[in-house]
Amino acid sequence: MNRLTRLVLKRPVSTLLAVLALFVFGFSSLMGLRLELMPDMEMPMKIVYTVYPGADSESVDDLVTSIIEDKAGSLSGVKSITSRSMENVSMVLLQYDYDQNVNDAYLDLRAALDQVKGDLPDDAQDPMIIEMNMDSMPSISYSVSTTDGTDALAFVKQDVVPELEALSTVAQVTVSGGQEQHIKVELNRDEMNQYGLDMNSIAQYMKASDFTIPLGSVDQGSQSISVISTADTDTVQALRKIPLRTATGSLIQLSDVADVEWTVKDADSIARYNGEDTVTVSMTKNQSASTIGMVNSVKETMNDIQEKNENVVVAATYDASDMIKKSLSSVGSTLVLGVILSMIVLFIFFGDWKASIIVGCSMPISLLMTVIVMSMMGFSLNIMTLGGLVIAIGMMVDSSSVVIESCFRANDRVPDFSEAALQGTTEVVASIVASTITTVVVYLPLCFSGGMTGQIFMQLGLTIVFSMVASLISAITLVPLFFKLYKPTQKKELRLNVFLDKIKEKYDHVERKLLHKKKTCLLTAVLLLVASFWILSMTNIVSMPTMDEGMISVTATFRPGTRVEVVNEQIVQIEDLVAADENVESYTLTASAGSATISATLKDDRKMTTQEVVDQWVQDTKNVSDMQLDITMSSSMSMGSSTTGSGATLTVGSVNLEDVKDASEMIQDVAWNIPGVLNVSTDAGASTTQLRVVVDPLSAMSHGLTPTQVGGMLYSTLSGTKAMTVTSDGEEYDVDLSFPEGTYDNATQLLDTEVAGVPLSEMATLEYTDAAQTIMKMDGKYTVTVSATCLSDDKADIQDAMDEFLNTLDLPDSVGEAETMMDKMQDDMFGDMGKAIAMALFLVFLVMAMQFESPKFSLMVMLSIPFSLIGAFGLVFLSGTDFSMVGLMGVLTLVGTVVNNGILYVDGVNMLRRRMDIEDALIESGKTRLRPILITTLTTIISMTPSALGIGGESAVMMQGMALVIIGGLVASTLLILLLMPVFYLMVYGTSKKTRKERWHRFYFWKKKKEVPQEQE
Repeated sequence: MNRLTRLVLKRPVSTLLAVLALFVFGFSSLMGLRLELMPDMEMPMKIVYTVYPGADSESVDDLVTSIIEDKAGSLSGVKSITSRSMENVSMVLLQYDYDQNVNDAYLDLRAALDQVKGDLPDDAQDPMIIEMNMDSMPSISYSVSTTDGTDALAFVKQDVVPELEALSTVAQVTVSGGQEQHIKVELNRDEMNQYGLDMNSIAQYMKASDFTIPLGSVDQGSQSISVISTADTDTVQALRKIPLRTATGSLIQLSDVADVEWTVKDADSIARYNGEDTVTVSMTKNQSASTIGMVNSVKETMNDIQEKNENVVVAATYDASDMIKKSLSSVGSTLVLGVILSMIVLFIFFGDWKASIIVGCSMPISLLMTVIVMSMMGFSLNIMTLGGLVIAIGMMVDSSSVVIESCFRANDRVPDFSEAALQGTTEVVASIVASTITTVVVYLPLCFSGGMTGQIFMQLGLTIVFSMVASLISAITLVPLFFKLYKPTQKKELRLNVFLDKIKEKYDHVERKLLHKKKTCLLTAVLLLVASFWILSMTNIVSMPTMDEGMISVTATFRPGTRVEVVNEQIVQIEDLVAADENVESYTLTASAGSATISATLKDDRKMTTQEVVDQWVQDTKNVSDMQLDITMSSSMSMGSSTTGSGATLTVGSVNLEDVKDASEMIQDVAWNIPGVLNVSTDAGASTTQLRVVVDPLSAMSHGLTPTQVGGMLYSTLSGTKAMTVTSDGEEYDVDLSFPEGTYDNATQLLDTEVAGVPLSEMATLEYTDAAQTIMKMDGKYTVTVSATCLSDDKADIQDAMDEFLNTLDLPDSVGEAETMMDKMQDDMFGDMGKAIAMALFLVFLVMAMQFESPKFSLMVMLSIPFSLIGAFGLVFLSGTDFSMVGLMGVLTLVGTVVNNGILYVDGVNMLRRRMDIEDALIESGKTRLRPILITTLTTIISMTPSALGIGGESAVMMQGMALVIIGGLVASTLLILLLMPVFYLMVYGTSKKTRKERWHRFYFWKKKKEVPQEQE
């Protein structure tokens, strides 16, 4: 290190040219960084999605879900399995270990599903695997409508989707809303019975008429022409003439038993934008693409489409790039403000603008060096990396401040500025290297931490590491060089120095009293530490802080099987509520069978916070009974899900489905009586009445049918079937068979249905049963989550009440409280961060033990870490913010920062003990180290104050918890180091004069031995 400093002082021009090159490469790297909201993350989750038409939730669970769960549970790397069984659909969510190779996991799962296909019901479709990752969420969505009444859906599919899919940055285009055209074949049941036909036989005749068969080729002149045989069925007229053979062998036409016409399909989804019918187009980006780059290319394409088609109206309903730009801009502003505030602090302490600029220049230069390394590592510019730079800003000047202070002291002895710069840097280089190592070493465990914690915070930690190493390089090279070139002078008669002298006098008086009240000091410190953990227990703990982005999601869940047109009619009352709110800027509605979602964007200049609007809507909809509502505040940080639920929840589980149903009903009854509860619901939904067709196998076999065949034919009869497709104007359209609405409105009509010419009443009976809407399972146990809707202010109290009364209920023996997948993920994240903090403590201990050559000194300095928590937890509690993973990251940062002041103090005591009594050395060290401790502490605190105050918009909330923890911890640790560290030192090393003398004797000669080579040099 000394050689590097000497080289820089000898080669100033080369060094300045290197700095110039650094600026060029730094800004070039900065311009090349991708802009994202969060670091790239892989979610080790896969969904197995299986459709079993016509099956109720219990049949789906027994015949599909359980089979897939059993097979998937045997695969390597599967951590947990969560399933949801509903009418017609099975969803099995597999969560893998984070070290599992995602490609191998997919291949293993695909092979396992291929093996169980034969065990699934014949009517069940092949299971599909859906990959889950952050890039699967739409980056931008558009609404498309027409002004002249033309088919918007057809326009989107023909003209919009191909253009968007051609973009290299777009991975997938999803279309919802609108109604597709098709040819509807409406069957006449009486005519069919007269001719002895059924739906399946008619569908087979229609499929047989739709063919293209290659016949070979014929020679015509010098050419060989291929010959095919085909039937022309692409028009309604041709379809009506399709021949059908009756039971007696005679031929009739399709038109004799059905009406054939062009029409639109019953909508399977509905989309509206600000109350107007529309077609929604959503785009997801490729994993390697930048969100902002992808959005810009999509916007350019959509603008071109708008210009070419005057009758088309397009509007962006969601744009992820807006939040990214806004967030990064606000964090960047906080970064610049932190630099300015740090410069002001430096000027106050030094009183000389030259010295302030010399130290302050380490910040932009260190930032540029950090950006270059970030670019080389493939990092993006996101909230975490920018947050790391904000946190590091104040610490960047620590080493430079120590160096320039040392240069000033050397300049008092040596008039030559070049020699003073070299001597001053040489004297402190070992201590600043050790200090930097203790700061950066705490982030190393994050580099090896698996799970979501490592993916989220690794870039933040490494950014701080890069910044601190860059600041160290700047301190031992540029600070001495600029000290030599600009020759700053230290002003002695500063008002601050007068103020510090008064503090030193007061400190001398107070500390001498404390040194004689060791037991009282120790007891006070322990009580404060215990109080800090009690304060933490009073603080709300969440996995990640919620960013108020002004977005609200309203999810309405209806009874399974509720037709989309019914959903559309009932959701209007909620849509009207949203549209009438003056805080709403725009909203989109998407509805499908059984559910609807309204996504509202609030105005920037609204009078209420997003949570207040949520509470208002919850209050206004508390009497809505024909749907289950979940009104939540949405965030880009929530991976597509809501971040703040509108109620308290309690989850119970059991191996017995009936037991967990009974338990959930008991919990719901009690939850209604809790003050503040507005509504109570479960994720299983209310039990529904079902009509079950019980097929007699013997009767079915006597007619040459199996129960499965009977069920399949009944499904086609009730739900309709697609017989074929036709091509018109280059587009394919479905030809669908169905009976007129109202044909099967009651059980009697159903029993009269003929299956393969046999009345259903001869093979089956009907019975009414109650069935759960949804069956949830977690690792093989049936679970039900009871949700109590309430206002946000009442949520914590209601959650506590629900947790308390669970133990008082007389629940079935097999039922107990269950942990949801989100609970497990949160526990895993906190556990991983806890392990990282424990490893960081060990590494810091090793570094200091090697520095002091004494484990006792290391342990004594590390006492500043737990006592810093007093201020950390206290400030979080006083601010009213939640304690989250970001706050724990602040605790991890404290492990590496608070010990630096302890090192400065203990090192000063050890040097002063060479020439004075231990008690005088303890007090004098506090007085002499007061100024450098205040400089390093205040620059860090002041630079993070904007983040702690939430300055910079809602995105500043992400770093607010971390900033509060660090500021509170530094304030507490600084006070306790100066006041209590002398007491601890005296308790450890002042108990015996003999041992004290022997210990000091060994330490003194070790130091002399170390100093001899320096002096010779």
